[in-house]
Amino acid sequence: MDKKTVMIVDDSSLARMMVRKIFSTSFKDWTLLEAKDGAEALQLAENPLHLALLDFNMPGMNGIELAEKLLEKYPTLGVYLVTANIQERMHQRAESMGIGFIKKPIAEAKIADILKQIA
Repeated sequence: MDKKTVMIVDDSSLARMMVRKIFSTSFKDWTLLEAKDGAEALQLAENPLHLALLDFNMPGMNGIELAEKLLEKYPTLGVYLVTANIQERMHQRAESMGIGFIKKPIAEAKIADILKQIA
């Protein structure tokens, strides 16, 4: 079976490190790509993705704008906004696009739930 690929996009190196640790210890069968912003993420998205964990507040483009671009390329991609807080209007827009939410800080159990859903 081919490895599945997850991309974490967050301008916080600490947040990326926490997700990397969860995947490297508990979900070793996944390949992890990391980007610090939307532009870097789009460059990395040349390879097929199965899951994208996107910070909402980032310099340049926000998580929803990035999600739109990724979903154009990969319509079946599982996309989750990772955020501490989000305005109701943005929450509704994201939900209408089929984007899920993960509250920061990310817990291993939450990632396990998501991986079951997209399996």
